[in-house]
Amino acid sequence: MVILEDKAGLRSFQIFVRYPIPNGTKVLLNLHANGTMAATDNDGSQDIGELVYACSLKHLPPVVLTCLLPRSYPSTCAPYFTISAKWLDEPKVSYLCAMFDEIWTELPGQEVVYRWVDWLNSSSWSCISLNDNIIFVPDGTSDVADEHAIARKLLVDSTIPLMQNYNEKRSQELFLKNLHECGICLSENTGINFIKLPCHHLFCMKCMESHCRIHVKEGNLTMLICPDTTCRSPLPPSILKSILGDDCYMRWESFATQKLLDTMPDLVYCPRCDAACLEVDNDAQCPECFFTFCALCKERRHVGKECLTPAEKISILRERHKKYSLPEKQLLKEQREINELLDVCEVLRNSKQCPSCKMAISKTYGCNKMTCRNCGKFFCYRCNKAISGYNHFWYGDCLLFEDNNQGRRFGIFEEPDDEEDADDDEDVDDGEDLEELEPELVRLYPCPICGRRNEKFSTNNHILCIGCRGHYCALCRKRVLRSSEHYGPRGCQQHTNP
Repeated sequence: MVILEDKAGLRSFQIFVRYPIPNGTKVLLNLHANGTMAATDNDGSQDIGELVYACSLKHLPPVVLTCLLPRSYPSTCAPYFTISAKWLDEPKVSYLCAMFDEIWTELPGQEVVYRWVDWLNSSSWSCISLNDNIIFVPDGTSDVADEHAIARKLLVDSTIPLMQNYNEKRSQELFLKNLHECGICLSENTGINFIKLPCHHLFCMKCMESHCRIHVKEGNLTMLICPDTTCRSPLPPSILKSILGDDCYMRWESFATQKLLDTMPDLVYCPRCDAACLEVDNDAQCPECFFTFCALCKERRHVGKECLTPAEKISILRERHKKYSLPEKQLLKEQREINELLDVCEVLRNSKQCPSCKMAISKTYGCNKMTCRNCGKFFCYRCNKAISGYNHFWYGDCLLFEDNNQGRRFGIFEEPDDEEDADDDEDVDDGEDLEELEPELVRLYPCPICGRRNEKFSTNNHILCIGCRGHYCALCRKRVLRSSEHYGPRGCQQHTNP
């Protein structure tokens, strides 16, 4: 309620009535050109074919009641009033005004403003909606327009975007006022201290700022995602700009640009001035110094000749150092080039290149499903092909793990502590060795796909592999797609003694 200034000694005010609309209230358009409502079946259900879905709203613009109380109110005169609902058509607003006149007729000489507002809150929703859905008909006017009604003057196509804008604005206002819990530190605070991500997860400003600054400082852009472990949606630049300062945001832009350039397969850098160049058939020309070079070996363009390998280039440079007395500046430059080539040889010897961005990646332990930290893509470390999940290891020729002794790699069995324990093991009989040193070996069954050894659950031969999440049979060591088909009178027994 808003108290307005007195006019000629008369009191005036405005009351804003907001409807608590049900969740998922839809705005529908009626396609009938004559403005009649959509047809309904005998059971009262709507004929959906006559309606077009427009949008869903959580908040509607308020209905504004403006009143001016005359001096003789409430004894003889009713309040002067107007009802403004600029998103409703004229017939509906006129109906609300007619109901106000009817209430005054039923209660002459009594104060009716409260009764009017109570009727708007409790009973007018059924006049506006149909089955909790708001249906807009083509624009038209009633035969007898009520002078108290202020309805929409715009077309329906223009009114709906205005309602959507109000819905977003109202939702943001309530978000800033209400208390929320941070998904990282679990503290509660008002929404003005929170950030709402496009994925609708909420985190406080302090946690999000720390989360983003750490990864930008380390240059790990693939981790600039929603901190919720079930979401992992990337953070848009607008969110990052609001969280990071100017310096940190410029650093992120530099990293993002460099990362984008690194993922372009036809982009190389000039070996003389480091300018970006476009590669065409393994050859490129620098736009800055106009040096034409081979994109593979970074030497002058050599048509019809094979590129020198890094080892051959190292051999040639070292031979030059022995034969010629080079200036110190040239000597340092070539020695730096030799060191870089040695690093390249070492990297290529113990790593694989990501098939998407060509970043060199080395595997130290674990399975053959690799995740590139530069571009975030998955690939198989064994065949170097881009993959999306574990199906590549189920249906292809590649194994998820290289060796079959997965029990030791995952800590199921203990390794000998020193060489003396290993020597003592040689004097023990094979049968005693299995029973005493590795008593669990007889109860572990290797997975036919990844090689990990898993234990049977009681007498059930149907095993779920912990490594690759695949199902297989402990008796025949074959993959089980359907338990009812694999086990039975003509197949393996599902339950046997351990």
